Amino acid sequence: MPLSCFFARRVSLKTALAVESAKQAAPKVIETEDMKLAMKAGKLERAGKYDEALKLYAQAIDLKGRFTPFVYHNRGMLYLHRAKASQNRQLRIADLHRAIDDFQTSIRLGAASKDELNRGLENVATRANLEEATKLLASETHD
Repeated sequence: MPLSCFFARRVSLKTALAVESAKQAAPKVIETEDMKLAMKAGKLERAGKYDEALKLYAQAIDLKGRFTPFVYHNRGMLYLHRAKASQNRQLRIADLHRAIDDFQTSIRLGAASKDELNRGLENVATRANLEEATKLLASETHD
């Protein structure tokens, strides 16, 4: 075996060992019930099962858990995606209103949270999605 291959293998093995070591050292995320429901809802959404996903998002929201700002954000994304895909103008408008409400709730809850991750949500993704939904709604309602 050429020496360069040996060193390349050693480096990749070293890298693999370092990655594995980091995985073991990283703290485990404790999945809360609202997080589990939201993840199941996301899978249903990706499978196009929007009504089933919405039921799970509602259940997760009812738990009022630590993950609630993310649940509102994710449900808002479902409404936004469904609005973009809809051919029915009235349904698009209704879903955009729902998306905007959910994004605003996510921002409000995230800003009030003591959890840094939830506060970060308020500053980044949700504001951009709220802006997009608001612009789409304006274009739908101004003929």
